[in-house]
Amino acid sequence: MRNRLLGGLGAVAAITLASAGTALADCQLSIQPAQDQWLIRYDPFTSEGAQRQFDVALVNQGDTACSGSIRVDLRGQPYGLSRNGEPERIGYALIDERSGSDVTPRVGQNARRLNARPVNIAPGERSLVRFTFATATDAPLGEGVYSQDAFIAVDASDGSPLAERPVALAINVIPTAVMGLKGAFQRSNGVAQIDLGELREGVRPLATSLYVLSTGGYSVSVRSSNQGRLRLGASEWYVAYGLLVDDKSMNLGQGDRFEVVSRRPRADDYALSVNIGDVRGKRAGDYTDVLTFTIAAL
Repeated sequence: MRNRLLGGLGAVAAITLASAGTALADCQLSIQPAQDQWLIRYDPFTSEGAQRQFDVALVNQGDTACSGSIRVDLRGQPYGLSRNGEPERIGYALIDERSGSDVTPRVGQNARRLNARPVNIAPGERSLVRFTFATATDAPLGEGVYSQDAFIAVDASDGSPLAERPVALAINVIPTAVMGLKGAFQRSNGVAQIDLGELREGVRPLATSLYVLSTGGYSVSVRSSNQGRLRLGASEWYVAYGLLVDDKSMNLGQGDRFEVVSRRPRADDYALSVNIGDVRGKRAGDYTDVLTFTIAAL
């Protein structure tokens, strides 16, 4: 009985060793992205496009070649980058630059394509795959990080997975704002000039407006070179005046500002008006002032 028992244990041990030897001979592929988060920092008012390239290393640590195709999977999540707590989603594209294959998971995972270049990694080999990550930014975007977790995978020809690795796809829309004038004005040496015509006391709407584009909240400040007075050349002759931005009366004597609080993108227009003070007894001539508008994202 003792000899038979020992013989049985020896047989089991032999089977175990044979299985381990077979496993060592298999393809053992690992996916090693250079970054776990593929992040694009984007300013919609200065950047030409929101795209960036990222490298992924495919490493075969086994004793046989690894052959398969690249797949991107969302694990049941809806396609599109989203901001925390909000339903809106931003479309994006993922391109395998080796063959120009589109591997975007628009329906939860990328569709298999005839022109897709297969992966062939020899034993002990390390191969780089470069992806272009680009987002669709036609619609105005609010500031913040829009993201989605995706899984980069390599599948064998029979569809079985050889390796898989998650990456976070993200675009960071930075807080930014721009402004300008539109309507009746002229430019001289890059400075907008508005002709007030003959000065008469009272409120005069200008055929000019201030426009603002922003990714969220912003503040606009205004400063007068003459502290709210139109000046005759270099003389000491002045005509007091005020500025209205829509219905906001701006204090030009010491400078003034207003704020707009928002988490959404903005496209705002503000009609400009001036309120001319007493002009009686003033010397004839051209009276001018320089207003400086400054915008800042909040």
